[in-house]
Amino acid sequence: MKKRWLNIGLRSVGIACLALTGLSMQAQAQTGSEAALVIQVPQSFYQHPVRLLHPYINYWHPRGETAAQVGVNSFQAKNYATSSCEADAKGQALVVIEPNLFYNPQTGVFYSQIIAKVYDKPGAESALANPLLTVKGEGQARGWLTYNIEGFAQQSYQQAFDQVIARIQQDAGFQRSMRQGAMQTYSALCQSINTLSQPKAMF
Repeated sequence: MKKRWLNIGLRSVGIACLALTGLSMQAQAQTGSEAALVIQVPQSFYQHPVRLLHPYINYWHPRGETAAQVGVNSFQAKNYATSSCEADAKGQALVVIEPNLFYNPQTGVFYSQIIAKVYDKPGAESALANPLLTVKGEGQARGWLTYNIEGFAQQSYQQAFDQVIARIQQDAGFQRSMRQGAMQTYSALCQSINTLSQPKAMF
């Protein structure tokens, strides 16, 4: 009798372990495990820094460099493998990041906006006008232009990227591309986007 109950107990534990494993695998899929993305900030955003408003301080924020660093770190933190257009440009999708930052000197707040366009087709002709999806995230961080300026900017961008990634992961088309999409090379599309992209002065 004891042996029978022991077998039933072991069987129940086994079923529970399988259920937990399934939930773990589902969670990994939802956070981007084993998915590969190419991350691009168009060159024009590197070439056009943003002047942060202040009556006495003249500071130009390098939005391209800062947004690229925070963006890559944010996607990697969600278990995405990342590449860049300057590297091999290989992935299951291309994420084009358009960053902007605005500073309010009266309230001492850095306001950021990230627009992310996701492409799952590498052909420049067909994909440029038809991204798989476009999402927007916004963030803010309190700080001043007298010290740690880029640190405050990064905090603001981080909030915006958290929103962007959450919205991308909720999209059914993106989930399907990550499950079914093969690795592709996005070099041609990267080049076309660099040629056509025109950043905004502010939002």
